[in-house]
Amino acid sequence: MIRRYGLAVVAVVAMACVTTPASGRSQLNFLSVAQEIALGRESDQQIRADMSVYDDAGWQASVTRVGIVMAKQSHHPNPPWSFVVVDASAVNACALPGGFIYVTRGIVPFLQSEAELANVLGHEIAHVTALHGASAYSKQQLTGLGLGVGRILAPEKYGGVFGGLEVAMSLTLLKHGRDADRGADRLGVGYASSSGWCPAGMVGLLSTLGRLSEVLELSRGVPNFLTTHLLPEDRIAAVKDLVTAAQGPGAQTVNAAEFSGRLPGVVWGDSREQGIVRGCEFVHPILRIALRFPDGWEISNGASQVTAQPDGEAQAAVVLRVVPNASGGLAQVARTQMTAAKFTEVSGGETTINGLCAYVGTYRGEQEVVRAAFIAAGSTTSLVAGVAAAQAFGRAQGTFANTIESFRTMPQAEADQIQPFRVGQYTVWSGDTWTSTAASPAPRAVDPATLAIMNGATVASTPLVSVRIRVVIVV
Repeated sequence: MIRRYGLAVVAVVAMACVTTPASGRSQLNFLSVAQEIALGRESDQQIRADMSVYDDAGWQASVTRVGIVMAKQSHHPNPPWSFVVVDASAVNACALPGGFIYVTRGIVPFLQSEAELANVLGHEIAHVTALHGASAYSKQQLTGLGLGVGRILAPEKYGGVFGGLEVAMSLTLLKHGRDADRGADRLGVGYASSSGWCPAGMVGLLSTLGRLSEVLELSRGVPNFLTTHLLPEDRIAAVKDLVTAAQGPGAQTVNAAEFSGRLPGVVWGDSREQGIVRGCEFVHPILRIALRFPDGWEISNGASQVTAQPDGEAQAAVVLRVVPNASGGLAQVARTQMTAAKFTEVSGGETTINGLCAYVGTYRGEQEVVRAAFIAAGSTTSLVAGVAAAQAFGRAQGTFANTIESFRTMPQAEADQIQPFRVGQYTVWSGDTWTSTAASPAPRAVDPATLAIMNGATVASTPLVSVRIRVVIVV
């Protein structure tokens, strides 16, 4: 029976291996073209709902324009290609099977030209045309792992106890192997070149990402480009050879100055729509709620929740999220939510927190203990939960209680004053350095090394006098 089963699997795999015109290679793929598109379209709807589309019609139009031109030059010009800027601060780009491409708002300020944008999109288009996502999906289905594991965006063990993105984000965050990324580089450089953009933009892009990997924290809910795209040291050298081969007389478009001129106003870091971290306090001016996390804890502002943990500590965390579709009394909401999360109530009762009705209880799981508060604030119910390993709960419960008690609503006037950082421009004066420029006009919004990288430089260099550079400001 075991041998027959093994032969059957081999037969199924053999039938499911296809040769893709884009790569010329045979690979596993259980999906038909129609199934790819259906899977991509369904996941696209979830991503748009969970992450949200960045509210900037100009940038949406620019990315779509560049993407569509190149998609028409690809090996599959006819899928329902879609190009979207999502409202995430991480530096990333990703693709779903069927032609659904995303770039994060966070990557835009680090692109030095339209040619670099074109090469980013070309690389992601190539992952679609070479069926890399479809093949990875098929492999997971074959092994029985599936993609609906959920909670994969949590940066720490407990970050996703109460929620997270599921199949859609699993697809976008599948880590590409070395061969897949190199194949996408080759195809992407070709798509950019045949569409008129300078293929050297790929070299600049990878160089920037290499510098970013050393200095920039990119853990705010969505992994960065280097989490899902490998960047071995020799990859840039290989891309340079591709660029030399692809460079043709018509592949000259760069549009650096025009691209940079459109950057002022792009949101940097957290947005009002997803809430903003300021020091140890999280404020959400749209929901008009605020919470002060413990001093010194690392805060991760994700798409569906905010998580904080002490630096280097995996045994405790505090989670803040809005409870979706909460109905009934707070006691009922607490019971429903915690039971679904497989926690048993040890004690609990109704109370008030800064004048707000709340239900606060202690809950025990298999290995964790939770102090959770369900708080009614306006038309929403928020959950503030301190989670700790059972043996660490006693030490953490005072901290959890203080955090829960800090939850408050804010008046509209205060909410209106909370604005995100944005990309701006600044003319360099004699004596300016990356350090002095990063310190003003929005101190601590960006560190000197990151500011230099935004401008295609290194922190050891000196900004050129009288040149307009990118900075981070508060409008």
